[in-house]
Amino acid sequence: MTDLKRRVWEKSGELSTSEKEIFRFLFSNSKLCSHLSLAKLAAKLYVSESSIFRLCKKIGLSGYSELRFELSDLAHERKINTVDIATEVENASQEVLNYYNTLDLEKLFLDIEHANTIYLYSTGWSKELIARYLLRELFIIGKNAVMLPSAISELKMVSKRATEGDMLFIISYSGDNVQIRDEISKIQLINNKIITVSFTTLRPAELVSLVDYSFFFRTLKFEKFWVEGDAAIDSLSPAYTFVDLLIAKYYQWEKSKGELDNVDYDKE
Repeated sequence: MTDLKRRVWEKSGELSTSEKEIFRFLFSNSKLCSHLSLAKLAAKLYVSESSIFRLCKKIGLSGYSELRFELSDLAHERKINTVDIATEVENASQEVLNYYNTLDLEKLFLDIEHANTIYLYSTGWSKELIARYLLRELFIIGKNAVMLPSAISELKMVSKRATEGDMLFIISYSGDNVQIRDEISKIQLINNKIITVSFTTLRPAELVSLVDYSFFFRTLKFEKFWVEGDAAIDSLSPAYTFVDLLIAKYYQWEKSKGELDNVDYDKE
């Protein structure tokens, strides 16, 4: 957090709504504002020059010159962070590819091929988006997939509804949900014909030991500033990359298998 952000955060309780809006504008346009004169900034914000000067004093700055200096620092920090984010995304994508290349997917692909229905269960909104993305990709390759609501009762229904060879994908951030673990254990006992797959972040989790297949994804952490403070945001974009690789590879596998099945060996 830059010194300017810290000052605003510490004084946020004393700032009016309109003053907070001014700072939001300054933070979003730090590079532009750092080059503007006091008069030009006042005109852009539709406030008086004295209002800006008083606002500087309110957060402990000596005046507008110091505000411009702080905005310049903020713009420089943002440029560095942008480079860091790009590098982080590139590194994460390479990690996903490296991990994917270590996997032997032949047995999983056979199970996907023979499954009449693939059930998708997720925990939380962001994981539901991943599940919906996987649902779409499975439809594209011709698989019958069903998106389950996040209620635990839906998992209970799977053991009654599923037939031999059906698959259940569980997409969870940590894999540590006790209710989910209990239901998966029950499913394995009641209906051991269901093939279970977990997709979680890379951390120790009991769920991984309960399923037939387990895959992992890492997260990216981005910093986002609000007037009240900094907040770390987890991006799950590596999970989407893994889904793309998995489905693309399955499609290639299925296509090559079909081509081999159609070979007329009597003519060779």
